[in-house]
Amino acid sequence: MKTLVLCVLVVIVPLISNAQEKYSEEYGKVTQHEISMTEYAPDPEAEAVVIYEIGTNYFQGDDNRGFLLHKERRTKIKVLKAAGTEYAKIEIPFYTDSRNGESVIDIEATVYNLENGKPTKTNLDPKKIFEEKIDNDLSVKKIALPDVREGSVIEFKYHIITPFFFNMGTWAFQKKIPVIHSQLIYKAIPYYEYTYIMRGTKEFHEFDSVTKNHDIHFGSLLYQEKIYTFGMKDLPAFRDEEFISAEEDYMISINFQVSKIYFASGSSQNYISTWPALCDDFLKKDNFGKYIKNSEKEGKKLLPTLNLDSKSQLDQTIEITQYVKSMYKWNDVNNKFAEDKLSDFLKSKSGNSANINLYLIGLLKAANINVNPLVLSTRNHGGVSKSHPFQQFLNYVIAQVEIDGKTYFIDATEPLRYFDELPTRCTNVEALVVKPKNEEWVITTQKEVARTSKAFKVKINPDQQTLDINIKYTLSGQDAYQFRNIYEGKDDNLVNYFKKNNNVNIEDSLITNDYKELNKPFSFSFQSSTGFEKASDKLFISPFCNLSVSENIFKQETRTLPIDLIYLRNADYTSEVEIPKGYKVEYLPKELKHDSRLMSIKYSTKVTDNKIEVTAGYFFNTNLYDAKDYVRLKYSYAEIIKQFSDMIVFVKE
Repeated sequence: MKTLVLCVLVVIVPLISNAQEKYSEEYGKVTQHEISMTEYAPDPEAEAVVIYEIGTNYFQGDDNRGFLLHKERRTKIKVLKAAGTEYAKIEIPFYTDSRNGESVIDIEATVYNLENGKPTKTNLDPKKIFEEKIDNDLSVKKIALPDVREGSVIEFKYHIITPFFFNMGTWAFQKKIPVIHSQLIYKAIPYYEYTYIMRGTKEFHEFDSVTKNHDIHFGSLLYQEKIYTFGMKDLPAFRDEEFISAEEDYMISINFQVSKIYFASGSSQNYISTWPALCDDFLKKDNFGKYIKNSEKEGKKLLPTLNLDSKSQLDQTIEITQYVKSMYKWNDVNNKFAEDKLSDFLKSKSGNSANINLYLIGLLKAANINVNPLVLSTRNHGGVSKSHPFQQFLNYVIAQVEIDGKTYFIDATEPLRYFDELPTRCTNVEALVVKPKNEEWVITTQKEVARTSKAFKVKINPDQQTLDINIKYTLSGQDAYQFRNIYEGKDDNLVNYFKKNNNVNIEDSLITNDYKELNKPFSFSFQSSTGFEKASDKLFISPFCNLSVSENIFKQETRTLPIDLIYLRNADYTSEVEIPKGYKVEYLPKELKHDSRLMSIKYSTKVTDNKIEVTAGYFFNTNLYDAKDYVRLKYSYAEIIKQFSDMIVFVKE
């Protein structure tokens, strides 16, 4: 009996720390509360919770490579629901430059579970650490943790050694699950001065700075570290995920950028600049300003072949933009700098967004069009902190054209967009106009409303219990672009789309206008048939054939952030329903007319001879709403779904 008790203690003692302690931040220890908790009281819906995440960033001298940045991280997560097992999928990205890359070492991980009321511990098998190459410079370590399930506690740590200290990286205190404690310790040395940028909060729950009274030697250098501590506690899960530009703009985080380097000789170099100085720097770079100049030279030879002399400046701009879109393919890489030399780009006819848009700018300059580069941060890249002039905030370049007092924003990466229709990634963001010694910011805007019009002609066959339907779609703006992308000149693409997404079979030949006429709406029509509900002597007919809105785009219960729809949205529906012989109308959906500062909704019916005409639509009055409007928007959209799906009821005469 004593032997058995001793064996149990040997198993339990290393796993369970002081029973009075709710949470432990000692690596390798779990508390009774952690292992047995079934929900997180402040957020009972949470699928998992971060118990702690602690990072330590510091520098160590290397005789061959100088100072290297070391980043250690350790994390403990409690899995509360089956969906929380997603947080056991650990990925560690790192740069793999062949000469001067990063290394990831000391990876450890453990999974704790309760088995028959007793804790068990399973360590990560090193053979379950996999490495995947993303591109020439980036790889990722992927960790497959064993036996993770609802109720598990997972704990892991790793250590990155990197020569890339200019951008120390972002420490994200907040997650999409609650965080009990997140802390970053940064050990500064007197040779690198950093500026740190806070997002999502004005102050930290924990902040401390102390100079360590201990001399460190590296070569001829003698210095002391100054230790900074940044911490946040009891952070809620970040759930405002829909209709925002970039989550990182709102989640609590800290980012470090080098602002100055001090050399052993006593000299120093500033890395924090000004926006005018950065504009000058852009214009001097081989892969930006000089690339534009070289493109302008090429344009002088190319433009005479495009027969532009008799055309207005606007038409010339449209023609040049269309030429670039049709001749050069975007490789899906965003950048503000061209990755290939101009000669290589012209030969391969493919490149990143900067290759294409800087070339476009050069051609427009060759045509004497008033054009400037605009550098910006795409929506998912995060907002620009204008008080911190760092190039790293900016990741994209487009063209700004001024003609007869009007401004046009142009991107040439997507050939199925009209000449000044921006990709959504570039819309409603602040952009820096790149001119010598200049700081001018503009807001990029989308000019055309995303509009979908659907027209239905419905014939009812009561005996067969089927509907014969003629359907026509007419689309503008972003809606047209989305369907042009689906169609791509192939009827089967639209046929398969409607079958998969709407359960609609296109039975007669699809008729479309030229989908490459980008200055016109994209339209297509087709024939279909479907069944309908019938009960006794009554027919139940959906006038929009289940092709109106059916799912609320506003899914959250509450909202704390503004709602950014990116572009204005409008939808119109008309339906002409034949009244079948031997039947009369028993019920028509109610009429609705709603106009508010948020949105407009309309729905009306009219009986003429043997037909019922149904007209409906909705229009968002802006693309940006306050958080306090969220509940009303959600309610209004629910009313649209309810109203537009209401049935017409016929009964036998």
